[in-house]
Amino acid sequence: MKQVIVSALIVSAFSTYTWDTTEAATTAKKVPVIEAKTKKGYIKGTFDASGKALFYFDTKMYLSGGTHLKFAFDASKKATVYTSQTEYKQKDPYARYANSKKTLFFPLTWSGRQYIEVTGTKNKAFTIPYKLERLEPIREYATKSTTTGQATSLVIRLNGATKASTLSRTSRAAHHETIDSMLRLEKFSYNSFIQAIAAKRQLEQTKGVRYVELDQPMKLLSTDPFQSVQWALKNTGQRGGVKGADIGYHAMVKRIANKSRSTVRVAVVDTGINPTYADFAGRVRMDLGYDFVHKRQLAYDDHGHGTHVAGVIAAASNNGYGMTGINDRASIIPIKVISRNNYASNSNIAKGILFAVKQKAKVINLSLGGGGVSLAIEDALAEARKKGIFVAAATGNEGASKLSYPARSKYAFSVGATNRSDKRASFSNYGEGLDLVAPGQDIASYLQDGESIFWSGTSMATPHVAGVASVLYSLKPSIKVTGVESILRKSAKDLGKKGRDTTYGYGRLNADRAVQLVK
Repeated sequence: MKQVIVSALIVSAFSTYTWDTTEAATTAKKVPVIEAKTKKGYIKGTFDASGKALFYFDTKMYLSGGTHLKFAFDASKKATVYTSQTEYKQKDPYARYANSKKTLFFPLTWSGRQYIEVTGTKNKAFTIPYKLERLEPIREYATKSTTTGQATSLVIRLNGATKASTLSRTSRAAHHETIDSMLRLEKFSYNSFIQAIAAKRQLEQTKGVRYVELDQPMKLLSTDPFQSVQWALKNTGQRGGVKGADIGYHAMVKRIANKSRSTVRVAVVDTGINPTYADFAGRVRMDLGYDFVHKRQLAYDDHGHGTHVAGVIAAASNNGYGMTGINDRASIIPIKVISRNNYASNSNIAKGILFAVKQKAKVINLSLGGGGVSLAIEDALAEARKKGIFVAAATGNEGASKLSYPARSKYAFSVGATNRSDKRASFSNYGEGLDLVAPGQDIASYLQDGESIFWSGTSMATPHVAGVASVLYSLKPSIKVTGVESILRKSAKDLGKKGRDTTYGYGRLNADRAVQLVK
Protein backbone atom coordinates (compact mmCIF):
# COMPACT_ATOMS: atom_id res chain seq x y z
CA MET A 1 0.00 0.00 0.00
CA LYS A 2 1.34 3.42 -0.92
CA GLN A 3 0.64 5.93 1.84
CA VAL A 4 -0.30 9.45 0.91
CA ILE A 5 -0.89 12.08 3.53
CA VAL A 6 -3.85 14.41 3.44
CA SER A 7 -5.98 16.50 5.71
CA ALA A 8 -9.13 14.57 5.09
CA LEU A 9 -8.95 12.12 2.23
CA ILE A 10 -7.34 11.67 -1.14
CA VAL A 11 -8.38 11.51 -4.74
CA SER A 12 -6.21 9.55 -7.12
CA ALA A 13 -8.11 10.00 -10.37
CA PHE A 14 -11.31 11.56 -11.65
CA SER A 15 -13.96 9.20 -12.98
CA THR A 16 -15.31 9.47 -16.51
CA TYR A 17 -18.41 7.34 -15.97
CA THR A 18 -21.91 8.79 -15.91
CA TRP A 19 -24.49 7.64 -13.40
CA ASP A 20 -27.32 8.95 -11.27
CA THR A 21 -25.50 10.90 -8.57
CA THR A 22 -28.67 11.84 -6.70
CA GLU A 23 -29.68 8.23 -6.19
CA ALA A 24 -26.12 7.17 -5.46
CA ALA A 25 -25.73 9.79 -2.75
CA THR A 26 -28.76 8.49 -0.89
CA THR A 27 -27.59 4.88 -1.07
CA ALA A 28 -23.93 5.49 -0.22
CA LYS A 29 -22.44 3.10 2.33
CA LYS A 30 -20.72 4.24 5.48
CA VAL A 31 -16.95 3.80 5.67
CA PRO A 32 -16.37 0.94 8.15
CA VAL A 33 -14.91 1.72 11.55
CA ILE A 34 -11.14 1.29 11.70
CA GLU A 35 -9.46 -1.20 14.03
CA ALA A 36 -8.37 0.72 17.12
CA LYS A 37 -4.77 -0.51 17.41
CA THR A 38 -3.73 -0.83 13.78
CA LYS A 39 -6.03 1.96 12.55
CA LYS A 40 -6.67 -0.20 9.50
CA GLY A 41 -9.96 -0.87 7.79
CA TYR A 42 -11.42 -2.25 4.58
CA ILE A 43 -13.88 -0.79 2.14
CA LYS A 44 -15.87 -3.71 0.75
CA GLY A 45 -18.65 -4.09 -1.76
CA THR A 46 -19.52 -4.80 -5.39
CA PHE A 47 -19.11 -2.31 -8.22
CA ASP A 48 -22.43 -1.55 -9.91
CA ALA A 49 -23.24 -1.75 -13.61
CA SER A 50 -21.34 1.50 -14.13
CA GLY A 51 -18.27 0.17 -12.36
CA LYS A 52 -18.70 2.43 -9.34
CA ALA A 53 -19.33 2.30 -5.61
CA LEU A 54 -19.91 5.17 -3.19
CA PHE A 55 -18.99 5.50 0.48
CA TYR A 56 -19.17 8.31 3.01
CA PHE A 57 -17.84 9.27 6.41
CA ASP A 58 -18.58 12.14 8.78
CA THR A 59 -15.63 14.38 9.61
CA LYS A 60 -16.86 15.07 13.13
CA MET A 61 -16.25 11.43 14.00
CA TYR A 62 -12.52 12.03 13.74
CA LEU A 63 -12.03 15.56 15.07
CA SER A 64 -11.67 14.74 18.76
CA GLY A 65 -8.02 14.94 19.82
CA GLY A 66 -6.76 16.16 16.49
CA THR A 67 -7.59 18.43 13.62
CA HIS A 68 -6.16 16.52 10.69
CA LEU A 69 -6.36 13.00 9.34
CA LYS A 70 -3.90 10.71 7.66
CA PHE A 71 -5.64 8.54 5.09
CA ALA A 72 -3.62 5.79 3.38
CA PHE A 73 -5.50 4.25 0.47
CA ASP A 74 -4.47 1.56 -1.99
CA ALA A 75 -2.90 3.76 -4.66
CA SER A 76 -3.67 1.22 -7.39
CA LYS A 77 -7.39 1.90 -6.96
CA LYS A 78 -9.19 4.84 -8.51
CA ALA A 79 -11.03 7.09 -6.11
CA THR A 80 -12.48 10.58 -6.02
CA VAL A 81 -13.40 12.52 -2.90
CA TYR A 82 -16.10 15.20 -2.58
CA THR A 83 -16.50 17.61 0.32
CA SER A 84 -20.30 17.48 0.46
CA GLN A 85 -23.35 15.82 -1.05
CA THR A 86 -24.04 18.95 -3.11
CA GLU A 87 -20.60 18.91 -4.66
CA TYR A 88 -20.89 15.20 -5.29
CA LYS A 89 -24.18 15.63 -7.13
CA GLN A 90 -22.62 18.38 -9.19
CA LYS A 91 -19.59 16.16 -9.87
CA ASP A 92 -17.38 18.90 -8.48
CA PRO A 93 -14.43 17.31 -6.66
CA TYR A 94 -12.42 19.54 -4.37
CA ALA A 95 -9.32 20.72 -6.24
CA ARG A 96 -7.71 22.81 -3.51
CA TYR A 97 -4.15 21.85 -4.16
CA ALA A 98 -2.05 21.03 -7.19
CA ASN A 99 -1.85 17.29 -7.63
CA SER A 100 0.84 14.86 -8.48
CA LYS A 101 -0.22 12.18 -10.93
CA LYS A 102 -1.73 10.22 -8.06
CA THR A 103 -3.35 12.41 -5.43
CA LEU A 104 -5.13 15.59 -4.45
CA PHE A 105 -5.19 17.00 -0.95
CA PHE A 106 -7.86 18.47 1.27
CA PRO A 107 -7.97 20.50 4.52
CA LEU A 108 -9.89 18.94 7.38
CA THR A 109 -11.96 22.03 8.14
CA TRP A 110 -15.20 20.56 6.86
CA SER A 111 -17.86 19.71 9.40
CA GLY A 112 -20.14 17.76 7.09
CA ARG A 113 -20.11 14.45 5.25
CA GLN A 114 -17.44 13.48 2.75
CA TYR A 115 -18.00 11.06 -0.13
CA ILE A 116 -15.52 8.59 -1.58
CA GLU A 117 -16.31 7.33 -5.06
CA VAL A 118 -14.28 4.29 -6.13
CA THR A 119 -14.24 2.82 -9.63
CA GLY A 120 -13.38 -0.60 -10.97
CA THR A 121 -14.70 -3.53 -12.99
CA LYS A 122 -18.47 -3.63 -13.51
CA ASN A 123 -20.36 -5.97 -11.16
CA LYS A 124 -17.14 -7.20 -9.55
CA ALA A 125 -16.69 -7.60 -5.79
CA PHE A 126 -13.85 -5.65 -4.19
CA THR A 127 -12.01 -5.22 -0.91
CA ILE A 128 -9.84 -2.11 -0.61
CA PRO A 129 -7.61 -1.67 2.46
CA TYR A 130 -7.09 1.75 3.97
CA LYS A 131 -5.62 3.32 7.08
CA LEU A 132 -7.02 6.32 8.89
CA GLU A 133 -5.56 8.16 11.89
CA ARG A 134 -5.45 11.60 13.44
CA LEU A 135 -2.37 13.76 13.04
CA GLU A 136 -0.95 16.84 14.65
CA PRO A 137 -2.67 20.01 13.41
CA ILE A 138 -0.79 20.47 10.18
CA ARG A 139 -1.35 18.70 6.90
CA GLU A 140 1.19 16.59 5.06
CA TYR A 141 1.71 16.67 1.34
CA ALA A 142 4.22 14.80 -0.84
CA THR A 143 5.22 16.97 -3.77
CA LYS A 144 6.10 15.74 -7.21
CA SER A 145 5.34 18.47 -9.69
CA THR A 146 4.69 17.83 -13.35
CA THR A 147 4.80 19.98 -16.41
CA THR A 148 3.16 19.63 -19.78
CA GLY A 149 3.47 21.01 -23.28
CA GLN A 150 6.26 21.53 -25.79
CA ALA A 151 8.59 24.49 -25.96
CA THR A 152 7.80 27.12 -28.59
CA SER A 153 10.60 29.48 -27.60
CA LEU A 154 14.37 29.51 -28.02
CA VAL A 155 17.09 30.89 -25.78
CA ILE A 156 20.04 32.27 -27.75
CA ARG A 157 23.40 33.60 -26.63
CA LEU A 158 25.09 35.90 -29.13
CA ASN A 159 28.71 36.73 -29.88
CA GLY A 160 30.32 39.89 -31.20
CA ALA A 161 28.21 42.58 -32.78
CA THR A 162 25.44 40.29 -33.96
CA LYS A 163 22.09 42.06 -33.69
CA ALA A 164 19.32 40.15 -31.96
CA SER A 165 16.65 42.10 -33.82
CA THR A 166 18.06 40.96 -37.15
CA LEU A 167 18.15 37.30 -36.14
CA SER A 168 14.66 37.56 -34.68
CA ARG A 169 13.39 38.85 -38.00
CA THR A 170 15.26 36.39 -40.24
CA SER A 171 14.19 33.42 -38.10
CA ARG A 172 10.58 34.68 -38.24
CA ALA A 173 10.14 34.92 -34.49
CA ALA A 174 6.72 36.09 -33.33
CA HIS A 175 8.22 37.78 -30.29
CA HIS A 176 11.69 38.82 -29.16
CA GLU A 177 12.77 39.48 -25.58
CA THR A 178 16.15 40.27 -24.06
CA ILE A 179 16.96 38.09 -21.06
CA ASP A 180 20.24 39.75 -20.10
CA SER A 181 22.03 42.38 -22.18
CA MET A 182 25.44 41.89 -20.53
CA LEU A 183 25.50 38.16 -21.25
CA ARG A 184 23.77 38.79 -24.59
CA LEU A 185 21.04 36.28 -23.77
CA GLU A 186 17.91 36.57 -25.91
CA LYS A 187 14.58 34.79 -26.11
CA PHE A 188 12.80 34.24 -29.45
CA SER A 189 9.22 32.94 -29.37
CA TYR A 190 7.40 31.20 -32.21
CA ASN A 191 3.84 30.21 -32.95
CA SER A 192 4.45 26.46 -32.81
CA PHE A 193 6.93 23.83 -31.74
CA ILE A 194 7.64 22.97 -35.38
CA GLN A 195 8.51 26.60 -36.15
CA ALA A 196 10.77 26.76 -33.11
CA ILE A 197 12.64 23.62 -34.20
CA ALA A 198 13.10 24.98 -37.73
CA ALA A 199 14.40 28.28 -36.37
CA LYS A 200 16.74 26.45 -34.00
CA ARG A 201 18.34 24.59 -36.90
CA GLN A 202 18.71 27.82 -38.84
CA LEU A 203 20.23 29.73 -35.94
CA GLU A 204 22.66 26.94 -35.12
CA GLN A 205 24.23 27.56 -38.53
CA THR A 206 24.27 31.33 -38.13
CA LYS A 207 27.50 33.22 -37.53
CA GLY A 208 27.48 35.17 -34.29
CA VAL A 209 25.31 32.68 -32.39
CA ARG A 210 27.21 31.14 -29.48
CA TYR A 211 24.47 28.64 -28.72
CA VAL A 212 20.74 28.14 -29.13
CA GLU A 213 18.46 25.88 -27.10
CA LEU A 214 14.78 25.18 -26.61
CA ASP A 215 13.24 27.07 -23.71
CA GLN A 216 12.19 23.89 -21.92
CA PRO A 217 9.87 23.75 -18.90
CA MET A 218 10.98 22.63 -15.43
CA LYS A 219 9.08 21.42 -12.37
CA LEU A 220 8.35 22.15 -9.33
CA LEU A 221 9.32 19.85 0.10
CA SER A 222 10.03 27.27 21.48
CA THR A 223 7.03 29.46 22.02
CA ASP A 224 6.08 28.93 18.43
CA PRO A 225 3.09 26.55 18.21
CA PHE A 226 4.55 24.48 15.38
CA GLN A 227 8.04 24.10 16.81
CA SER A 228 7.18 20.80 18.47
CA VAL A 229 6.42 19.25 15.08
CA GLN A 230 9.51 20.69 13.37
CA TRP A 231 11.53 17.51 13.76
CA ALA A 232 14.15 18.81 11.32
CA LEU A 233 15.18 21.39 13.94
CA LYS A 234 14.86 19.10 16.94
CA ASN A 235 14.17 15.39 16.54
CA THR A 236 13.07 13.90 19.85
CA GLY A 237 11.87 10.72 18.21
CA GLN A 238 8.41 12.18 17.70
CA ARG A 239 6.14 10.24 15.35
CA GLY A 240 8.50 7.32 14.96
CA GLY A 241 11.66 9.27 14.21
CA VAL A 242 15.19 8.73 15.49
CA LYS A 243 16.26 11.02 18.31
CA GLY A 244 18.98 13.41 17.18
CA ALA A 245 18.34 12.95 13.45
CA ASP A 246 18.05 16.72 12.96
CA ILE A 247 20.22 19.63 11.84
CA GLY A 248 21.27 20.69 15.34
CA TYR A 249 19.36 23.96 15.11
CA HIS A 250 18.89 24.66 18.83
CA ALA A 251 22.55 23.99 19.62
CA MET A 252 23.48 26.35 16.77
CA VAL A 253 21.23 29.11 18.10
CA LYS A 254 22.72 28.80 21.57
CA ARG A 255 26.26 28.83 20.18
CA ILE A 256 25.87 32.02 18.13
CA ALA A 257 23.56 33.87 20.55
CA ASN A 258 26.15 36.45 21.59
CA LYS A 259 27.98 36.77 18.30
CA SER A 260 27.80 39.76 15.99
CA ARG A 261 25.83 38.98 12.85
CA SER A 262 24.77 40.86 9.74
CA THR A 263 21.66 40.64 7.58
CA VAL A 264 21.97 38.36 4.55
CA ARG A 265 19.89 38.52 1.39
CA VAL A 266 18.51 35.15 0.32
CA ALA A 267 16.79 34.90 -3.06
CA VAL A 268 14.00 32.33 -3.24
CA VAL A 269 13.59 31.67 -6.96
CA ASP A 270 10.26 29.91 -6.88
CA THR A 271 6.51 30.65 -6.98
CA GLY A 272 6.67 33.93 -5.07
CA ILE A 273 5.88 34.58 -1.40
CA ASN A 274 2.95 35.67 0.74
CA PRO A 275 4.67 38.32 2.91
CA THR A 276 1.69 38.99 5.19
CA TYR A 277 2.44 36.35 7.84
CA ALA A 278 3.53 37.68 11.22
CA ASP A 279 6.51 35.33 10.96
CA PHE A 280 7.66 37.21 7.84
CA ALA A 281 7.36 40.71 9.31
CA GLY A 282 10.39 42.72 8.20
CA ARG A 283 11.96 39.65 6.60
CA VAL A 284 10.61 39.70 3.03
CA ARG A 285 11.88 42.38 0.65
CA MET A 286 9.01 42.64 -1.81
CA ASP A 287 10.62 45.86 -3.08
CA LEU A 288 13.65 43.87 -4.25
CA GLY A 289 11.71 41.00 -5.82
CA TYR A 290 10.15 40.45 -9.22
CA ASP A 291 7.47 38.30 -10.84
CA PHE A 292 8.77 36.98 -14.17
CA VAL A 293 5.56 35.01 -14.76
CA HIS A 294 3.27 38.06 -14.82
CA LYS A 295 6.04 40.59 -15.56
CA ARG A 296 5.50 42.80 -12.51
CA GLN A 297 7.50 43.77 -9.47
CA LEU A 298 5.48 42.28 -6.64
CA ALA A 299 6.15 38.54 -6.58
CA TYR A 300 3.06 37.30 -4.77
CA ASP A 301 2.63 33.56 -4.36
CA ASP A 302 -0.38 31.94 -6.06
CA HIS A 303 0.78 28.37 -5.46
CA GLY A 304 2.23 27.93 -1.97
CA HIS A 305 5.60 26.34 -2.72
CA GLY A 306 7.70 29.50 -2.48
CA THR A 307 6.05 30.60 0.76
CA HIS A 308 6.71 27.17 2.26
CA VAL A 309 10.38 27.33 1.26
CA ALA A 310 10.77 30.87 2.63
CA GLY A 311 9.27 29.84 5.97
CA VAL A 312 11.89 27.14 6.44
CA ILE A 313 14.66 29.69 5.83
CA ALA A 314 13.49 32.80 7.62
CA ALA A 315 10.31 32.52 9.72
CA ALA A 316 10.69 34.44 12.98
CA SER A 317 11.38 32.37 16.08
CA ASN A 318 9.91 32.58 19.56
CA ASN A 319 7.35 35.21 18.67
CA GLY A 320 4.35 33.18 19.76
CA TYR A 321 3.20 32.74 16.18
CA GLY A 322 3.47 29.78 13.85
CA MET A 323 6.82 28.19 13.16
CA THR A 324 10.56 28.68 13.52
CA GLY A 325 12.89 29.48 10.62
CA ILE A 326 16.61 28.79 10.51
CA ASN A 327 18.06 32.30 10.15
CA ASP A 328 16.54 35.30 11.90
CA ARG A 329 18.94 37.53 9.97
CA ALA A 330 17.85 36.37 6.54
CA SER A 331 16.22 38.92 4.26
CA ILE A 332 14.18 37.11 1.62
CA ILE A 333 14.08 38.33 -1.99
CA PRO A 334 11.03 36.73 -3.64
CA ILE A 335 11.59 35.97 -7.32
CA LYS A 336 8.66 34.31 -9.05
CA VAL A 337 9.55 32.09 -12.03
CA ILE A 338 7.02 29.28 -11.51
CA SER A 339 3.34 29.67 -12.37
CA ARG A 340 0.46 28.44 -10.24
CA ASN A 341 0.33 25.42 -12.59
CA ASN A 342 3.91 24.38 -11.78
CA TYR A 343 5.35 25.66 -15.05
CA ALA A 344 8.74 27.35 -15.23
CA SER A 345 10.67 28.01 -18.42
CA ASN A 346 14.45 27.86 -18.63
CA SER A 347 14.50 31.50 -19.70
CA ASN A 348 12.54 32.67 -16.65
CA ILE A 349 14.73 30.61 -14.34
CA ALA A 350 17.85 32.12 -15.92
CA LYS A 351 16.30 35.58 -15.56
CA GLY A 352 15.48 34.86 -11.93
CA ILE A 353 19.03 33.82 -11.12
CA LEU A 354 20.52 36.84 -12.89
CA PHE A 355 18.02 39.11 -11.14
CA ALA A 356 19.10 37.69 -7.78
CA VAL A 357 22.70 38.49 -8.72
CA LYS A 358 21.78 42.10 -9.51
CA GLN A 359 19.90 42.39 -6.23
CA LYS A 360 23.06 41.38 -4.36
CA ALA A 361 21.77 38.13 -2.90
CA LYS A 362 24.39 36.07 -1.08
CA VAL A 363 22.35 32.87 -1.26
CA ILE A 364 20.00 31.58 -3.96
CA ASN A 365 17.53 28.77 -3.25
CA LEU A 366 16.45 26.68 -6.26
CA SER A 367 13.83 24.18 -5.13
CA LEU A 368 13.08 23.27 -8.74
CA GLY A 369 14.50 21.14 -11.49
CA GLY A 370 14.14 19.12 -14.66
CA GLY A 371 15.93 16.56 -16.76
CA GLY A 372 17.86 18.40 -19.42
CA VAL A 373 20.76 20.80 -19.02
CA SER A 374 20.12 24.41 -20.02
CA LEU A 375 23.09 26.43 -21.24
CA ALA A 376 21.22 29.64 -20.41
CA ILE A 377 20.71 28.56 -16.81
CA GLU A 378 24.31 27.34 -16.71
CA ASP A 379 25.50 30.78 -17.81
CA ALA A 380 23.32 32.42 -15.17
CA LEU A 381 24.70 30.09 -12.51
CA ALA A 382 28.24 30.83 -13.67
CA GLU A 383 27.50 34.52 -13.25
CA ALA A 384 26.21 33.90 -9.72
CA ARG A 385 29.33 31.92 -8.93
CA LYS A 386 31.54 34.71 -10.28
CA LYS A 387 29.82 37.09 -7.84
CA GLY A 388 30.46 34.74 -4.91
CA ILE A 389 26.84 33.63 -4.47
CA PHE A 390 26.00 30.27 -2.88
CA VAL A 391 23.35 28.40 -4.88
CA ALA A 392 21.48 25.49 -3.25
CA ALA A 393 19.55 23.26 -5.67
CA ALA A 394 17.17 20.34 -5.10
CA THR A 395 18.17 16.95 -6.53
CA GLY A 396 14.64 15.94 -7.57
CA ASN A 397 11.81 13.74 -6.32
CA GLU A 398 11.80 10.73 -8.64
CA GLY A 399 13.86 8.45 -6.40
CA ALA A 400 16.25 8.11 -9.34
CA SER A 401 20.00 7.47 -9.31
CA LYS A 402 20.67 10.69 -11.20
CA LEU A 403 20.40 14.26 -9.98
CA SER A 404 17.99 16.61 -11.71
CA TYR A 405 19.20 19.83 -13.28
CA PRO A 406 20.30 22.42 -12.15
CA ALA A 407 21.33 20.39 -9.07
CA ARG A 408 23.96 18.61 -11.15
CA SER A 409 25.48 21.87 -12.37
CA LYS A 410 29.06 22.42 -11.22
CA TYR A 411 27.97 25.86 -10.03
CA ALA A 412 25.22 24.56 -7.72
CA PHE A 413 25.35 22.86 -4.32
CA SER A 414 23.08 19.82 -4.66
CA VAL A 415 20.76 18.81 -1.82
CA GLY A 416 18.92 15.52 -1.32
CA ALA A 417 16.35 14.67 1.37
CA THR A 418 16.34 12.56 4.51
CA ASN A 419 13.46 11.34 6.66
CA ARG A 420 12.91 11.32 10.43
CA SER A 421 15.14 8.25 10.76
CA ASP A 422 18.20 9.83 9.11
CA LYS A 423 17.73 7.69 6.01
CA ARG A 424 17.46 8.85 2.41
CA ALA A 425 13.83 9.70 1.72
CA SER A 426 12.49 7.22 -0.84
CA PHE A 427 11.61 9.98 -3.30
CA SER A 428 14.99 11.73 -3.12
CA ASN A 429 17.21 11.54 -6.20
CA TYR A 430 20.80 10.53 -5.54
CA GLY A 431 23.95 9.78 -7.52
CA GLU A 432 27.21 11.29 -8.70
CA GLY A 433 27.67 14.91 -7.73
CA LEU A 434 25.44 14.84 -4.63
CA ASP A 435 26.80 17.30 -2.07
CA LEU A 436 24.60 17.02 0.99
CA VAL A 437 21.31 15.74 2.36
CA ALA A 438 18.96 17.50 4.77
CA PRO A 439 15.54 16.87 6.31
CA GLY A 440 12.94 16.88 3.55
CA GLN A 441 10.05 14.69 4.66
CA ASP A 442 7.05 15.98 6.62
CA ILE A 443 8.43 19.53 6.82
CA ALA A 444 6.09 22.06 8.42
CA SER A 445 5.69 25.54 6.94
CA TYR A 446 3.19 27.95 5.39
CA LEU A 447 1.16 28.10 2.21
CA GLN A 448 0.21 31.21 0.28
CA ASP A 449 -3.30 31.52 1.70
CA GLY A 450 -2.88 31.42 5.46
CA GLU A 451 -2.79 27.68 5.98
CA SER A 452 0.06 25.60 7.34
CA ILE A 453 1.15 22.28 5.93
CA PHE A 454 3.61 19.39 6.04
CA TRP A 455 5.27 19.08 2.65
CA SER A 456 7.76 16.45 1.55
CA GLY A 457 10.38 16.76 -1.17
CA THR A 458 13.95 17.74 -1.94
CA SER A 459 12.37 21.18 -2.34
CA MET A 460 11.97 21.19 1.43
CA ALA A 461 15.47 19.88 2.13
CA THR A 462 17.15 22.58 0.04
CA PRO A 463 16.04 25.63 2.12
CA HIS A 464 17.51 23.99 5.23
CA VAL A 465 20.90 24.13 3.54
CA ALA A 466 20.28 27.60 2.11
CA GLY A 467 19.24 28.78 5.56
CA VAL A 468 22.38 27.49 7.25
CA ALA A 469 24.54 28.89 4.44
CA SER A 470 22.98 32.29 5.11
CA VAL A 471 23.86 31.93 8.80
CA LEU A 472 27.50 31.38 7.83
CA TYR A 473 27.44 34.55 5.72
CA SER A 474 25.82 36.46 8.58
CA LEU A 475 28.64 35.41 10.91
CA LYS A 476 31.36 36.21 8.39
CA PRO A 477 30.21 38.43 5.49
CA SER A 478 33.62 38.18 3.83
CA ILE A 479 33.57 34.40 3.56
CA LYS A 480 33.93 33.09 0.01
CA VAL A 481 31.40 30.75 -1.56
CA THR A 482 34.04 28.01 -1.65
CA GLY A 483 34.47 28.50 2.08
CA VAL A 484 30.74 28.09 2.69
CA GLU A 485 30.66 24.91 0.63
CA SER A 486 33.72 23.53 2.38
CA ILE A 487 32.25 24.17 5.83
CA LEU A 488 28.93 22.56 4.94
CA ARG A 489 30.71 19.46 3.63
CA LYS A 490 33.19 19.14 6.51
CA SER A 491 30.56 19.67 9.19
CA ALA A 492 27.99 17.23 7.78
CA LYS A 493 27.16 14.09 9.72
CA ASP A 494 28.47 11.15 7.73
CA LEU A 495 25.71 8.70 6.81
CA GLY A 496 25.80 5.44 4.87
CA LYS A 497 29.22 4.37 3.63
CA LYS A 498 32.19 6.05 5.29
CA GLY A 499 33.11 9.25 3.52
CA ARG A 500 31.34 10.77 0.55
CA ASP A 501 28.94 8.46 -1.27
CA THR A 502 26.25 8.73 -3.92
CA THR A 503 23.37 8.18 -1.46
CA TYR A 504 24.13 10.87 1.12
CA GLY A 505 26.91 12.91 -0.47
CA TYR A 506 29.14 14.24 2.31
CA GLY A 507 26.37 13.55 4.81
CA ARG A 508 23.41 15.18 6.54
CA LEU A 509 23.42 18.91 7.24
CA ASN A 510 24.65 19.82 10.73
CA ALA A 511 24.11 23.49 11.51
CA ASP A 512 25.80 23.47 14.91
CA ARG A 513 29.02 21.94 13.61
CA ALA A 514 28.95 24.29 10.64
CA VAL A 515 28.97 27.49 12.70
CA GLN A 516 31.85 26.13 14.79
CA LEU A 517 34.01 26.04 11.67
CA VAL A 518 33.55 29.73 10.87
CA LYS A 519 36.82 31.44 11.74
